[in-house]
Amino acid sequence: MRHFKKGQRWISEMEPELGLGIVSEVEQRFVRILFPASDCERLYAKSSAPIKRVEFKVNDVIKSRSGLNLRIESIKDEDGIFIYLGKDEKIPENELSDSISFTTAKDRLLNGLFENNFSFDIRHRALKFQHLMRKSNVRGFVGGRIDLIPHQFYVAHEVASRQIPRVLLSDEVGLGKTIEACLILHRLLIIGRIRRVLVIVPHSLVHQWFIELLRRFNLVFRIFDEEYCESIIESDMKANPFLEDQLGICSVNFLSSSDLWTKHVFYAGWDMVVFDEAHHLTEGSAEYILAKQLSEVSKGLMLLTATPEQLGLRSHFARLHLLDPDRYYDYNVFEKEEQNYQNIAEITNKLLDEEKITDDDIKKLKKILPGKLTNSGKHLSHSFHKNKKNQHQFIENLLDCYGVGRAVFRNTRSAIAGFPKRIAHIIPLETSEKNLKEYKFEFENDFFVEPDSITYDFENDPRVNWIVQFLKQHKKEKVLLICTSLEKVKAIEESLRNKIKVNIVLFHEQLTLLQRDRNAAWFAKRDGAQILICSEIGSEGRNFQFAHHLILFDLPMDPELLEQRIGRLDRIGQKNDIHIHVPYLKGSENEIIVKWYHDGLNGFEINVPGVYQIYQKMGERVKDLALNKKTSKLSSLLKFTQISCAEIANQLEKGRDRLLELNSFRPQIADELIEEVTVNDKNKLLDKFMLNIFHIFGIHTDEVKSRTYKLNLDLLTTPEFPLPAHHLNKIVVTFDRKMAITNENIEFLTWDHPTVIGAIDLILGSEKGNSTVAEMKDDDFSGILLEAIFVLECVAPKNLNIDQFLPPTPIRVLVSHSLENKTETYPEQKIVRKLKNVQDKNVLDHPKIKQELFPKMLETCQKIAESQTHEIIKSGLHQVENKLTKEKQRLIELKKVNANIKKEDILSCQQEINHSRESIKSARLRLDALRFISSDN
Repeated sequence: MRHFKKGQRWISEMEPELGLGIVSEVEQRFVRILFPASDCERLYAKSSAPIKRVEFKVNDVIKSRSGLNLRIESIKDEDGIFIYLGKDEKIPENELSDSISFTTAKDRLLNGLFENNFSFDIRHRALKFQHLMRKSNVRGFVGGRIDLIPHQFYVAHEVASRQIPRVLLSDEVGLGKTIEACLILHRLLIIGRIRRVLVIVPHSLVHQWFIELLRRFNLVFRIFDEEYCESIIESDMKANPFLEDQLGICSVNFLSSSDLWTKHVFYAGWDMVVFDEAHHLTEGSAEYILAKQLSEVSKGLMLLTATPEQLGLRSHFARLHLLDPDRYYDYNVFEKEEQNYQNIAEITNKLLDEEKITDDDIKKLKKILPGKLTNSGKHLSHSFHKNKKNQHQFIENLLDCYGVGRAVFRNTRSAIAGFPKRIAHIIPLETSEKNLKEYKFEFENDFFVEPDSITYDFENDPRVNWIVQFLKQHKKEKVLLICTSLEKVKAIEESLRNKIKVNIVLFHEQLTLLQRDRNAAWFAKRDGAQILICSEIGSEGRNFQFAHHLILFDLPMDPELLEQRIGRLDRIGQKNDIHIHVPYLKGSENEIIVKWYHDGLNGFEINVPGVYQIYQKMGERVKDLALNKKTSKLSSLLKFTQISCAEIANQLEKGRDRLLELNSFRPQIADELIEEVTVNDKNKLLDKFMLNIFHIFGIHTDEVKSRTYKLNLDLLTTPEFPLPAHHLNKIVVTFDRKMAITNENIEFLTWDHPTVIGAIDLILGSEKGNSTVAEMKDDDFSGILLEAIFVLECVAPKNLNIDQFLPPTPIRVLVSHSLENKTETYPEQKIVRKLKNVQDKNVLDHPKIKQELFPKMLETCQKIAESQTHEIIKSGLHQVENKLTKEKQRLIELKKVNANIKKEDILSCQQEINHSRESIKSARLRLDALRFISSDN
C-alpha cells in the first residue's frame, strides 16, 4: 500500500514527459499531483495510479528549484518526505527542480539487470513509431471506424485546427454531423488540446451518442443521469458527480430541470461542451439559459443542428450569440449584415450558374472587396468562367470576407454526391373487423400509453403474414424491421417463429452493448440472420448499410423520427438503392398516416426539407384525422401538406447558401487528408509491430482472415496490458478498415487506438527493453560497442500540441571502445542481424570496463547525440514559423476585411507562437535505452 504525503515527488509512468510531479492534495480515494514543468495536473485513484515514487541514491547529483547542485551523501525520511543531505547543504524533495530528467537505463545496465535484444529493438521501434504518430497531420483522424467521406474530414480538420473551436455544425440530415463532431473530439483529445468534454443531447439520443463514441472512436463516456448522480451524492454529500469522469453525456432535460445538477455541472469545468439538436435551444427557455451558462465557462463549444434557421433568423442569431457574444452582440446589426450578405450570395449564385453580372452587382461587391475589383460586370463574368484559377481566387476572397463562415459549417445533399435512391413500396392489406379493432388498440397505445404495460399478439396480423411471404421470396436478402417498442419486437418475433423457419435476431434497449454487437455481427454475416427486428430506441446509433430492405411495421407520428429510421440505411456511402416497405391494414388509423407521409410529404422517398416546420404546423391535425378516421378530410390535408412542402422547399432553395457550402467543403484539402489516411491504412508497419507487442506480453495470435487476428489471453503476462474495453477472453482484431466497418464486434487497431497507444506507453513508461547486453558476430570487428538511444523531448502543456513541431525524437548513437562513432557503420537494420543474446557471462562485469571504459563511452554517446539536437531544434522552430506565423499573418490580413476576426484570435495565435518557441528551445535530451555489445571473439 502506497502512502501519499503532500510535497512528495512522483513521476508518471505513462507520461514521463510531464516531468517531476509533486503531491498537492491527498483525498480519501484520490491523490492530486501537480506537474509544474508542463503546467498541468492529474487526479489519480490511489489504488491504481500509474505513477512511481522518485527516490534518489547516495552519490547522485540533484538540483533544487533555486539552482543549487548537491551530491547526495545521505538521505533521511521526515514524516514521509525525503531530505537529501550533502556536505554543507540539504534539499527536501519538495524543493527539487521540476525539470529533473530520469535515466534508469544506466543504473540497470551497471547492476546487471538486462533483457534480450528483441525487447530492446521493440522499445526502439516504439519510440520511432511514437515520433511518427505524434507528428502526423492525421493523428486523431485515422482511428474512427468510419468510411473516409471527404466533406466530413474537411469540417473536422478545419475546426480541430483552431485554438479554441466554437462552431455550429449544420449539415443536412444524413450527411454525418455526429461523425464530424466525434472526429473533432477524437482529434482534440488525442493531441491533448482538450481533456474534459460534456455532450448534452435530447434524452432519446443519449445512448446513440454513447454508442457512436464508443464503437466508432473508442471513447468511453460516462452517462450522467439521475440514478448515477444521486449515487455519488449519497456516498459523499460534498462530491460533484460531474468531476468523477473526464468525458460525459447527459440529456438536456435532466440538467435543465434541476437547479442542483445545473450548479454542479457549471462548476465542474469543461474544455468542450457539445449541444446536439441545437435548434431546440429557443431564447429564454430553460435549455437556452443552461446553454448560455455553460458557453460562458467552457473554452470550446459545438452546436449541432440540421435546421439552423428553422425557427427564424432571431433564433439563429441567439445560437450564434452563444458561440461568440462579442461578435454577435446586437440582433439589429446582425440583421443588416445578413441583408448585405444576401447580396453577396445572390451574386455568387449568378457567377456559379453562369448568369450575367451587372455593374450594380459590381458596386455591391466593391463594398465587400475594397481594392480587389476593377472590372465591369461583363469582364468579371468572362474572367470568372474562363479561368478556373480566377474563379477559385475570387471565391476565396469572398469566403475570407464572409464572417459567419468561420462560425458555421453547412453541407447539403444537393452539393454532396453519394446518396442512394429511396424506393417506397406501399402495401395495403385486406383485413377483418377484428384485426381493425386490435390495431386501434395498438395505435392508441403507441401514442398515449406507457409501452411497458402492454402485451401484443400478432399471430393473426396481416402484416406478419405479409412479412412471412416477403422473407420466403427474398431468402438471400437482409431485411431490417423497425417498430415502436420492445414489446412489439418480442411479439413480432414470436409470431414469425411460429410461421416460418428463418434466422431472426433482435435489437432493443434491454440488450447490453455486447449483446447488441453480437446480434449486429450475426446479422451482417452472409449466412447469419436474415431479418433483424429492432425497436425505436434500440436502433439508435446503429447503421446497417449492408441491408437494402427496410420494413416499417408501424409509423411514428413525427417525420423526424421516420427520417431517423430510414437513416439506418440511407447514409452517405450506401452503395445500393433502398427499398422501404410499408405494409398497413386497409381502413385502419395507420392508413391516414401512410398516405400523409407518402402522398403529402413524399417522406419515404426523399429527405423532406423543413420537415420540422411542417410537423409543427399540422402534426396535431394529422393525429386527429388518424385517431378518428376522418378520411373525408384527408384530401384537403394532403393538398395543404403538398403546398406547404413546396413553399418551404422554395424558400430554402432561394436562401440556399452556396457560399457557405463552398466554405464548408474544400475538396482539395479534403482529398489530401483522405489520401494520407488511406496511405496510413494500407501501411502494414502497425500490423507487424502489434503482433510483436502481443508476443512480448504473452498474447497468442491466430490469423483468421487477411490482416485479422484472434487473440488468446490465456498466457497474458501483464494484467495492466491495455486490452479493448468490454473484452472477453478471446478478442478479434483487424487492421483493415473495410473489415472493421462491416464487423462492429471486431476491434479496429490503428495508431489512434487505445490499445496501440497504451501498449507503446506501457513499454516506454516501464523498464522493458531499456537495458540489454549482446554479443556480435562480425569478422570485421573485435572489441566493444555501446548503443545508446536518446530522446529529445519538450516539456510543454498538452494543449499546446507541441508534438506537431517537435514530438519526442529518438536519436540512436553507436560508439566503439576506442570512442569512435560507429552509427553509420552499423545501421540498425544491419546490426540486428549480427546480434545474439547473452545468457550469463557479461563483459561489463569486468571492473576496468565498468568503472573506466563504460563511463567514457557513454559520455561520448551523449556528446554525439547533443550535437544532433541543434538541427532538430532548428527544424522544429522553422515549422513553428512556417505554420503559426503564417496563420497569424493571415488573421491580421483577414481582420482588415472581416469583423469576425477578433484581436483575441491574433493574440492567442501570438501566445501559441511564443510558448512553442520557448518549449522547443528548452527541449531536453533524455537517455532512454542502452545496449552493451561485445564481439564474440
